[in-house]
Amino acid sequence: MPLFDLSYQRYTGERTSAVARILALCLTESRLLIAQRRFLALMVACWVPAILRGGQIYVARQFPQMQEFMRVDAALWQEFLTQQTSFLFLLVVGLYVGASAIAQDFQSGALTMYLAKPFSRLDYLVAKTIPVLTSLAFITVVPALLLLGLQLSFAGDLSLLRAHPFLPLSIVGYAVWLCGYFGLAILAMSSLSGSGRLAGAGIVILMLGSEFVQVALRGLRLEAFRPSVSLMGYARDAGHVFFGNPGEGDAPVWSVAAMSIIIIVSIAVILRRLRTVEVSS
Repeated sequence: MPLFDLSYQRYTGERTSAVARILALCLTESRLLIAQRRFLALMVACWVPAILRGGQIYVARQFPQMQEFMRVDAALWQEFLTQQTSFLFLLVVGLYVGASAIAQDFQSGALTMYLAKPFSRLDYLVAKTIPVLTSLAFITVVPALLLLGLQLSFAGDLSLLRAHPFLPLSIVGYAVWLCGYFGLAILAMSSLSGSGRLAGAGIVILMLGSEFVQVALRGLRLEAFRPSVSLMGYARDAGHVFFGNPGEGDAPVWSVAAMSIIIIVSIAVILRRLRTVEVSS
């Protein structure tokens, strides 16, 4: 029978689970990233602060007279995670992985192909979010926990955990919070643009522009505006809540609340943008 005489035939095979579909897209995205030498070089560069912190832990343990200058307590991990934000490592890695993640699918039309299959918009969002969060976790959660293990191995006891019993939870909680904040904000900007470069430029303008505005307001001594404008400042300030010292910083509780709003709005923006895609059934 000629091909043009064949009528449309529905797929009669077994339908894969949502987890399998999500993992398939995640693995594809991850393989493309790992194959890029620039990405691997960037990840190595982001580990430099962790290596320096490891040296600090070693020196403080081997030379007790240096402990006054190289103190090792819970503040070390808060400072490390804050520095990963201040040095723009989280922003740069997030842009590299996430700026084009959704924008290129809009531009190429691949998003229509994804959603035409048994692949829901929520599945797509999860599949695009996991590689971004994993990349960010690799420069926050992983080195922070390795530094904690290094300290415990050098100390030979659990005195650090006795003094700060919730330190592991604080480390993981703050790091994951930072990853979600930067990752989802960048993905939201990616969904609003058909170009990864434009999405990256947009998030840089928002993040660094708000930082410059805050610096200007501080220079003008407008104290009331200090905790309320810098998107980067929110990330740094929120660490005081996770590490149990909310009395420090500008307004840590407000920073966590503002970050929560940004995360919720980012998810809503992405899902809203995905609903605009017309899929032919």
